[in-house]
Amino acid sequence: MSNSNSRERTIYRSLAGKIQLGFYDNETRFPSAKEIASQYQVSYCPAQRALKMLEQGGLIKLCRGKSTAILDKPYRDYLESPVFKQRAHSLLDVIRTLNLILPDLCLYGMIHGDSRHLSVQPGDRNALSIPGRYLYQQFENSFLALGSRTALSLYYDISSFAESALLDILYSKLGSSKADDLMTDVSAEYDYCVRNSRTLPPVRIRQRLEHLSGIFYGIIESYLLEVPGITAPGQREVFSWAPRKGRTRYCDTLAINIVCKINQGVYPVGTLLPSGSALADIYHVSEITMRRTIHLLNQLGVVKTLNGIGTRVISASGPELLYKIRELMMEDHLRGFLEALQLLAVTCEPVIMHSFPYFSQKAVDSIAMAASVPDTKESTTAVLNAVMQAVIRFCPLMTIRDIYRKITLFLSEGNVLRPEVTGPGPVSGWNMISHRIQESCAAKDSAVLAGTFRLLSERAFLSTKHALLELGISQAEEVAGETFLISG
Repeated sequence: MSNSNSRERTIYRSLAGKIQLGFYDNETRFPSAKEIASQYQVSYCPAQRALKMLEQGGLIKLCRGKSTAILDKPYRDYLESPVFKQRAHSLLDVIRTLNLILPDLCLYGMIHGDSRHLSVQPGDRNALSIPGRYLYQQFENSFLALGSRTALSLYYDISSFAESALLDILYSKLGSSKADDLMTDVSAEYDYCVRNSRTLPPVRIRQRLEHLSGIFYGIIESYLLEVPGITAPGQREVFSWAPRKGRTRYCDTLAINIVCKINQGVYPVGTLLPSGSALADIYHVSEITMRRTIHLLNQLGVVKTLNGIGTRVISASGPELLYKIRELMMEDHLRGFLEALQLLAVTCEPVIMHSFPYFSQKAVDSIAMAASVPDTKESTTAVLNAVMQAVIRFCPLMTIRDIYRKITLFLSEGNVLRPEVTGPGPVSGWNMISHRIQESCAAKDSAVLAGTFRLLSERAFLSTKHALLELGISQAEEVAGETFLISG
């Protein structure tokens, strides 16, 4: 079997989940390998391997020159399956995470996204006549509108982990008729939000989406609180987001980050880098990943590892080193960095509001100190890092912590975009932002801190998108967002 986080395995789980949900009942045509590759934004081979896995599992039969036949569903009763019981504890955490961040993600897609993705065409409505299928398509369309493969990867990974649990729980709790009525009402209200998202004040659309989310996920949460899932931590299956699916090794990303820090003087020539275990802790990766990173740095000729001594910095060559590193990066790396900033800007306000009561005083002081750094660019980076670290360490939702760890790894690529490359332009309104962050930390005002950090991350996203377009990174144009996200 393929690695659990491989592209084909994720596609397999997603399609198996849709088979379980009944997406292809009533003679609805199953997608071809070419259509699957397009939908999941992968090459043909992973799509074809996923189809083979479904066939080997007895779920479909591939027929040359004919439509694929659906043979069976993965589970007769998913809520009674061992897989669901292994995931139930983590699924409760995932549901609470979705209830927290999904309204803002959907709102952003509605306001800033490609409108071609948002509306379900009349022909699609007939194929998606079952309320649950139509509701899933609405959510998927909102993620497609973001223009972010990173956000779409998160959606597919969560969908794969949940499989058919959400709809199965609704039917179990409410019965078929009431569950269908609820999903029809939610879909109608969601359609209203889509149609009016660019004319009504964003705060009103957000309130309606939050209300919908609370109703939908509230029913599911109440079920999961009562379900007798597996309680032993070692036997639970924990959700983990794998945004890269093997496209890029994390050690490449980390090497870029450390090289840029060497160039900035954070790790001066002649000094020793922190130990491998210390660096692994800083970047929230395994020590094996960090050893590979250090090996790559040795190959680049910027450090030399000495047995019994450590890893010494031996070279830093100014701006030309940044261009050298930039040449090592594919456009996908830089697009991934931009998408991570977008995801941070969209989700950070509710995440910080939820997490702030759990922050230690030391973490709050670190955020305030970072905001007081005189240099605008250094202070912006320091504030981003301080808040991200606080969320990763103290947020009570393990799914949020996992998502923000992965965002941190994406953001580390952005250090290649230093003033030598992008120019010294400061963050717009930095004095106001800095002042409000420091005041909110002193007053323990989570609402002001969350709103101000959102404003900072929005402006960082927009300035980065502009910089990437000036550098000729054409893929940046596909990532949705031209104006600040949500006012009010």
